[in-house]
Amino acid sequence: MAFLGRTSTDEQQDPTLSIPRQLTNSERALLPGMVIVARFYDVESSRKELDQRGRSTAWKKFDIGIPRDGGLGDLLAEATSPDRRFDVVICESIDRIARWTHQGTKIEHDLELAGVPLLAADEPIILNGQSNGRKRKRASQVLLRRTKQGVAEWYILEMLEKSWDGFEVHTGQGWNIGKPPYGYEAEKHRHPVPAKRAQGKHKTKLSIDPVRGPVVVQIYTWRVDEKLAYRAIAERLNTDLDRYPPPQPVDPERAVGRWTGSAVREILFNPKYTGHMVWNRRSTKDKLHPGKTNSREEWIVSDTPTHPAIISVELFSSAQEIAKYRRRSRSETSGTNRHRQTRVSYPLRSHVLCELCGGRRMHGKCNHAKTPYYYCQPRERDRPEGHPATIWLREDELLDGLATFFNRHLLGPDRLSLVNSSIDAKTVRLAENHNQRILAVRRAVGDVQQRLERLTTVLEERDDPDGTVFSRIQARLADLEGQLRERTAELTYLEESAPPDPVGQVDLLAHLPEIEINFFSLPDDRLRRLLDAFAVQISYDKLAHRATYRARVSGHLIPQASQMIMTSARESHPKRQPAGGPVVDGATGRSLHSSVTCPAGGTTAHQNFRATDQR
Repeated sequence: MAFLGRTSTDEQQDPTLSIPRQLTNSERALLPGMVIVARFYDVESSRKELDQRGRSTAWKKFDIGIPRDGGLGDLLAEATSPDRRFDVVICESIDRIARWTHQGTKIEHDLELAGVPLLAADEPIILNGQSNGRKRKRASQVLLRRTKQGVAEWYILEMLEKSWDGFEVHTGQGWNIGKPPYGYEAEKHRHPVPAKRAQGKHKTKLSIDPVRGPVVVQIYTWRVDEKLAYRAIAERLNTDLDRYPPPQPVDPERAVGRWTGSAVREILFNPKYTGHMVWNRRSTKDKLHPGKTNSREEWIVSDTPTHPAIISVELFSSAQEIAKYRRRSRSETSGTNRHRQTRVSYPLRSHVLCELCGGRRMHGKCNHAKTPYYYCQPRERDRPEGHPATIWLREDELLDGLATFFNRHLLGPDRLSLVNSSIDAKTVRLAENHNQRILAVRRAVGDVQQRLERLTTVLEERDDPDGTVFSRIQARLADLEGQLRERTAELTYLEESAPPDPVGQVDLLAHLPEIEINFFSLPDDRLRRLLDAFAVQISYDKLAHRATYRARVSGHLIPQASQMIMTSARESHPKRQPAGGPVVDGATGRSLHSSVTCPAGGTTAHQNFRATDQR
């Protein structure tokens, strides 16, 4: 005989008690002439895939006192060996083999193919063979075993479902699971269960770390204000590790002692910094991809804030938008290629899009005369209809249009009148119609809620001896509740899809300084930062030979953007000539605003205004 045992975990169970108990019960069930000559056991979960079973080394932590010849994998390997030491395998109970029915039957089937029966101490022991010339009957034994396997699988599924429900409530109450995110500390609370409290256990909520909390704010500020990549932010943080202490992983041996791009990304995508508790962001139980990020629909998020917020929800959302903006873009701090063999840099790279390709980025390239161009050359099978084999666009022409766009539409004295005249009456009308729909649905929601309250009042104040009124009101309540759900869902959709008010956001431009910048003499790194700060996009239509310039002005970034504009104006000096026009010396541009302030009252602090110019 070979003994096979298993204990699920080394935290919730005691292998020094469980494994000896299983062995003792197996020995008691042996028939005369049977003896255990090999002992195989593991300390691991039975929900692992079969090819991953038997690899755990958790058993080494304990002095179990029983010789170990290996785990499940070793037993299966020896069962097919011609010089195996055993004829039969015995376990305490069939659910010790596996919790999943298909795994248990697979192990049993593989052993039987090798001529090794699998017995359980709590079942009648019936070996294959004949008795009095007749084959022994095993139908009842098989029925009992399959029933027990089904019950074992039901048990674990029910346990997982109830655990999930418990974690949902746990998250809604604001309790943290696992190591606190960088920037937070674990605030210990007494465990509500007296027995666990007596064991010294506790529950934790999050409180702001006075040293690391400001670092999180700085990371989000750099990300949103300057559109920096993860590696670029990590480089800045690594310049002063005393001021910006790097995060420490759960396993100290994995610590690298510095900031990495992945560490910055984890902070920028963690919604716990908004004050809401979140659980199930990562799938720790996924067998094929352990630790993968789940979709947002699978996250469990508390309805209300449960701990102090380090950043606002709006700032967190803005940081997520940067990820879309920077997708497949280089991650260097300056945005330009800093390789020592680089001869030409392309400051507009990642900002120039091909309109015929639906917004695909154009690449930088030089001709034989070393004149910088931006070109688009899609593969033939991906080339849209009407798209030339290649599209080439001179950089100096784009810079000429960029200078006009900034100095006239964003920083010029006539910018407000220009943008007001460009606001489409149709856009204003659509926004007004959308707002009217929101008001109408809100009134409908309020009307349904009043009807529900009146029906409840009738039930409270009126006697109903035969139950007629109750049954009719119950049907009406169900109908009104259905209407309320529909109206509420419609209202939520309308509020989330509401277009921005084009008129109310024009005033954001008034808070930018009135000045001129010489884009032809502006250093490349400064130009890149300016383009990133305003999320500039240049869409080029080859058929019309027209470039459309778009920039986004965010209210809460007005001070930083204004400071960047003033610095850019000071740093610009004549170095390059435009394609067809005089050079404007931006260094002599006169600022008409001595100070820069945010919009009054902060009412538009998170509104965005998109300026557009076509040439």
